[in-house]
Amino acid sequence: MCNFRIRDKSHLKNIILPIFDLYPMLSNKQYDYLMFREALLSDINLHKDLLIYVRPVEPLNSIEMILNKPYFNVWLIGFIEAEACFSIYKPAKENSLVASFDISQKNGSILLEAIKEILSLNHKVTIDNTNCSKLKVSNVRAIENIVKFIQKAPVKLIGYKKLQYLLWLKELRAIPRYSNKFNIPDKY
Repeated sequence: MCNFRIRDKSHLKNIILPIFDLYPMLSNKQYDYLMFREALLSDINLHKDLLIYVRPVEPLNSIEMILNKPYFNVWLIGFIEAEACFSIYKPAKENSLVASFDISQKNGSILLEAIKEILSLNHKVTIDNTNCSKLKVSNVRAIENIVKFIQKAPVKLIGYKKLQYLLWLKELRAIPRYSNKFNIPDKY
């Protein structure tokens, strides 16, 4: 685990805030940023001087607002990096392997609906009793759409998620259900 911490207030004000002002977060984490920004710009120094804060659960954005962000495709690769899972499993009642892609977010139904739309997925976003939204797909067309999006995205996956994706592609090429239906790339 690595941490990179910026504590210098002038760096936070002059470098970090302009980045997040130009590229607002699309999840409800943006609420946290807005609270942080307000406290930083108010020159609050002590914890006891902070207002009591509870992150609202109402979405900040609509699906259309999210989809219209010019940086959404780049953002989505980062979100996949952090929140998605590529997996292969063998269902109990089937003889062949199945590939799946799933992504989830607490209080994130609007965000996942936007992701569903950009990836042209027909699956339903489910919400559990903790208000965690999840989108899981395994059919051929959905897997093809995800592969095409990731291959054409303006930035690449990195680190462990890249390795997970490459191993997933390798497995996909060995599963006729997928390899017979669309061209699975050998390179990323």
